Amino acid sequence: MKRLQFIICFLIAVLLFSCEEEKLDIEKYGIVKGQIVDGETYQPLTGVQVLTNPASTSVITGDDGVFEFTKVKEGDLAVTARKNDYLSNTVSIAVYENETTDLKFFLMKDENDIGWIEIYDPVPGNGATEQNVSITFKWAVQQEYSRKELEYTVYYFQSNSTTQKVAGENLTTNEVVVDGLSYDTTYYWFVVAKFEGNRVANSPTWTFKTEVDSE
Repeated sequence: MKRLQFIICFLIAVLLFSCEEEKLDIEKYGIVKGQIVDGETYQPLTGVQVLTNPASTSVITGDDGVFEFTKVKEGDLAVTARKNDYLSNTVSIAVYENETTDLKFFLMKDENDIGWIEIYDPVPGNGATEQNVSITFKWAVQQEYSRKELEYTVYYFQSNSTTQKVAGENLTTNEVVVDGLSYDTTYYWFVVAKFEGNRVANSPTWTFKTEVDSE
């Protein structure tokens, strides 16, 4: 009887291990690396904080301005670079299994003492589907200096077009309504932050697809 119980327990353990192994195999990873330079002198920048969304560990560039993330999940990724006395910058990329994605960031001097700015958490979420043809764009903002009041301009465009449309301009709130979108269409959109008329930050470019016409 004890021998039978032992065999059953052993088989269950093997089954659980196999399931866990299969689950781990689903995770696919790539590499992201790049260099950050001054936008005017093109010299490498040291001490730049580089973060990702979805989040992973952050890294700091060395004297050569180079950074690297060695294990990044496959899929869409936003990479943000921050450094004191410079405007932050965010780039959207796609990460593929067993491939290396190379980036080059150009950071501009922060002439107006704006500090770093991050535009994130979009609504609709990146990659959302079956969205209404009348939609409200929303986003969140983090600022190093929250006393600096920003204005926002929101752009959107269809996947088969290079013509950008303005959803809202010089907005003081973090949302804007867009009507009259086409059915069953993929759209891209992004937000530009301005301070006293000067562009100080861009969001990543996000995407969504509208619903199919039910009529």
